[in-house]
Amino acid sequence: MAQEYHTPRFHRTEEAIITLFCLVDDVYVHLNPRGLRYETIKKLSDSEVIALALFQQLRGIESERSFLRDAERFFSHLFPGVIGLHPSSFHRRVRKLRRFLEPLRREILPELVGQPETLIVDSTLLEVLHPRQVAQSVGFDGAAWVRWGSFSVYGMKLHLLCAANRVPLSYELTAANVAEMRLTEELLEEARLRDDDRARRLLGDLAYRSEALKETLAESGVLLVTERSRQGGARQQVEIAFASLKREFRLGETLASTLVGLVTRIAAKIAAFTYGFYINRLLGRPQGRIKELWA
Repeated sequence: MAQEYHTPRFHRTEEAIITLFCLVDDVYVHLNPRGLRYETIKKLSDSEVIALALFQQLRGIESERSFLRDAERFFSHLFPGVIGLHPSSFHRRVRKLRRFLEPLRREILPELVGQPETLIVDSTLLEVLHPRQVAQSVGFDGAAWVRWGSFSVYGMKLHLLCAANRVPLSYELTAANVAEMRLTEELLEEARLRDDDRARRLLGDLAYRSEALKETLAESGVLLVTERSRQGGARQQVEIAFASLKREFRLGETLASTLVGLVTRIAAKIAAFTYGFYINRLLGRPQGRIKELWA
């Protein structure tokens, strides 16, 4: 009876995993043709490693050991190479391939967002060490102290630019004490939106209020709006995106102990978040209902 209860759910998950792997594999071949050179001697191909890294984030499992144990138990028929795979080996492969995560994500962005007229920018703090741990260690490379209300936080700041449908367009990771407005132009440039005659609106909170920034953006056809009364509730979409990344993708609970590890995990989480939207659309599912398909 237990097997019958789980079968429809696993069938949906398997369909989503196969779709994810096919999407990754089709693009990775063109991004890194030389990566196929030694595929025959690898237990897992590079495309399989990337697909598994995204699958891990979609399932919300931070521990490689726990994830590989589940993958070996339930999905080894899809990825035979996970049988007996050591977590450290998987971790090294993912770190080595991390530079392809963002290019792979950007391949599906045009179909998800097109040419958005409204863009939303925001940032969130990520605590990397508890205050008590800072005094007992050498710190965390790239992190800094910042005041947050009545508290002090030691960590990083994730800056995110997204479309009105919550799909991330670009992001940057900085020390926690870096001002939001310093990253705005860089985020817009990284979004790689084509120039056209339509004026775009960029919605932000009061941290982005700056006459100099407003004038600079206006020269490139972007209207900066920081007054909540003029935003019509649209800025809540980036807040919902951050809430989903923190609650379901555990953005603020990474097990990374180095800056490289943190960057790798954040890149995997945002790529998985974006692919979750896209796969739901391909399978005819509501775009924002991601986790119930992968849990």
